[in-house]
Amino acid sequence: MRVYTSIEGVNAEVDKNKLVILSKRSLKVLSSAVLNGGLTKANAIININVSEHRDEEIHKNPEDILKRAVAELDLDSEKVVGIMTAADVRKVEAVDKRQQGITLSTFVTAGVDVSATAGETTVSKQNSLNISKAGTINIILIIDGNLTESCMVDAVKTVTEAKTVALRELDLRSFFSGDLASGTVTDTVVVACTKRGKPLEYAGTATVLGELIGRSVRESVKKVIQKQGKMMANRSLIQRLEERGIPLVKAITLFSETRPKICTSSKRFEQFREQIQQVLSDPNVASLVIAGLRLDDDVKNGLIPVGMCNKSIVCGILQTAIMDYLCDKNVAKKFPKLDDTSLASVDNLGPFTESILVAIMNSVYSNMCGQRVRASN
Repeated sequence: MRVYTSIEGVNAEVDKNKLVILSKRSLKVLSSAVLNGGLTKANAIININVSEHRDEEIHKNPEDILKRAVAELDLDSEKVVGIMTAADVRKVEAVDKRQQGITLSTFVTAGVDVSATAGETTVSKQNSLNISKAGTINIILIIDGNLTESCMVDAVKTVTEAKTVALRELDLRSFFSGDLASGTVTDTVVVACTKRGKPLEYAGTATVLGELIGRSVRESVKKVIQKQGKMMANRSLIQRLEERGIPLVKAITLFSETRPKICTSSKRFEQFREQIQQVLSDPNVASLVIAGLRLDDDVKNGLIPVGMCNKSIVCGILQTAIMDYLCDKNVAKKFPKLDDTSLASVDNLGPFTESILVAIMNSVYSNMCGQRVRASN
């Protein structure tokens, strides 16, 4: 399968489980690649899928795996930069952009199962979390230009910034903490240039090259993740709660334990759970829950100064909005106030989101009780 690129002398294709980029002229390459990483010269860049290999082999002998792949392609291993992924390379996203005489091609493959937030604890948690999945965001950038070494470092920086922005726009969450992710634990960046034209010294966001890099990487990262089908922008609220490490089933169980009428039978509990899930699919309710999540994020990060926000007042406003929207008006007269039900033991649940979920559950519970009263009459 051919992959389009407009750079003269550069061709790309997917050969079975390999993305192969070949250049007729030697490329200057800076990368974090497994095979021939660092600053080097190369005529080929390969990105291979290693999902069929054993984890032990991948971790102990990754370079050998890549050298065997290079041999299969009949290429000189000294002139190949090689990276690997567990993602489907057939779903590669390729973007070509040109502006003011600068042309670049971006190739991205992505798996985001083991996403992470830079600076958080990851290595010491891996054993306890029993990671059985793999995911890597691999970004290959080919620039038809003559980049200095410092410019190539600048380009790597801009690629990384743009990738993180793309993940923020998808609200990708860390596998480890549920915080906003900045990448995965094994991401790789490859920046290559043809060395044609006058020297380019900078690739930051205030340059034409930096603008092209930023736009192409943001666009391609988001598209390729969506191609995998696991991170659609319009995914359900329940999925987004799970991504943050908030177990909805635990929250529902805790609430129901304080409401004997729900616990009278498994059928009754299942009916309650199904109604909660149905309510959370309502866009109006979902928007309030997301607002609560954002507020909790800002509180956690210290973006809401102490004294600037009265949590009890804001929570009360949110709860009132939920109750007014969801409660049967006749039932609301019988259940006019929320009690102090707490879901504080639910993992990763902040106070604003907690108050909204309590209001949702109380509304559903009140409506169910009201229906039973009317049925008995």
